[in-house]
Amino acid sequence: MPSLEISQLRTLIAVSEAGSLTAAAPRLFLSQSAVSEQIRKLEDCVGQQLLLRGKAGVTPTGSGLQLLEHARRITAMADEALLDLRGESLRGRIRLAVTDYFKPGLLARMLKQLAHIHPGVRMEVSVLRSAEVHVAVSSGRSDLGLVMSLDSAQTQLQPMGSSEALVWASAPGWQQAGPLPLLVLPQSCALHQLAIRELEKRAIAYEIAHQASGVAGLQSAIAAGLGVACINASALGEGVVPAPARLNLPGLPPVWFGLLPAKGQEPELLAQVRTLLLQQWSF
Repeated sequence: MPSLEISQLRTLIAVSEAGSLTAAAPRLFLSQSAVSEQIRKLEDCVGQQLLLRGKAGVTPTGSGLQLLEHARRITAMADEALLDLRGESLRGRIRLAVTDYFKPGLLARMLKQLAHIHPGVRMEVSVLRSAEVHVAVSSGRSDLGLVMSLDSAQTQLQPMGSSEALVWASAPGWQQAGPLPLLVLPQSCALHQLAIRELEKRAIAYEIAHQASGVAGLQSAIAAGLGVACINASALGEGVVPAPARLNLPGLPPVWFGLLPAKGQEPELLAQVRTLLLQQWSF
């Protein structure tokens, strides 16, 4: 009977997170051809196509997504077993500051998996605006910072997975009357600045109709039909949908989620947790 190879499952996870075979290769310390061969062998083993290949990269098929769920659990359990046998289970406290743009469901899954593998690690999580995450880390109030950035290179961000689309969002069936009513977070928010910059570049008349203090408040204002906002695609949901194409709003760049870089030499516990977050729970 065919059996799943853990190394091939790790390759599937890395390719899915990186978005292409080429991008995954350096993460795995393999050549692109070796990555392709690993995926081919895995597809032969399960008898299913796992990835759709295109000019823009690869995306998991339905079977690929199904196997990815198993792959993450299997690799996490394998890592847990190895650490347990080596007596290397981590212990201590980590203070993690997370941007409120980050997916709550994914954050919960990350924390649950970390607690399962390393029950001795106590995570103290603060959900803040991205600018506040930077301040919390630089001031020493937080050990790790997970932020959203328009330019992963400029901030030296350690990306967790591939980029995410930005969208103009409104309530379903929303109708514009007069200048575009723009919904924003405070001026320190990068998406606040981006939205205004892009609208002014296109000479689109707008007015600030509402300023929310956080993403949840922004989503509520959108769902209430108060106007249009620039948000990341994962923030769409019930009552918050892409704005009508007839508005002819400007295109938007992608964003990245990732960890802020280490400040010099980190304590061993912090460095290991950083590595685990980057390698095991990228999305």
